Amino acid sequence: MARKKTAREPLEVPPKPAQQALFDDFLPHLIARLAHELNIDLVEKLRHKGINVTRWRILAVLAMGDGITINELVDRAMMQQSALSRALMNMEEEGYIRRTPRRADGRYVEVFLADKGRVLFNSLNIVVGRRQNRLLKGFSPQETAAAFALVRRLSRNMTS
Repeated sequence: MARKKTAREPLEVPPKPAQQALFDDFLPHLIARLAHELNIDLVEKLRHKGINVTRWRILAVLAMGDGITINELVDRAMMQQSALSRALMNMEEEGYIRRTPRRADGRYVEVFLADKGRVLFNSLNIVVGRRQNRLLKGFSPQETAAAFALVRRLSRNMTS
């Protein structure tokens, strides 16, 4: 006679379909899925501050070292120049960034984080720091260092 399951007994987890198992063994998919999960969380938190991921990337890149050209910003923020230019124009109008011609060569424009942009970045960076802590929860310092080294190495492999 079959026994009835009680509410306290865990339900059996169905086995993964073969296709899901294939995806779980495909590193680019796992990386994309992790990035997607991180972005879902970030987008929700950024929305409460009235900012989108594009603007966050710009703020983050400039907070790490501003006074860079638009081409450098395109590369570091991993964005298309047209999307970046529109965002920069709006962010400058709103007082988050400022653009000035490069002193040594006026053909280039350098982008700087304005005080208002730095304040916004600092408030959002707390949220991002929490996300990173959540991602690395349970990792030892050595495992954390190894994770960073591994991801950097993977990235270098793709750009060389």
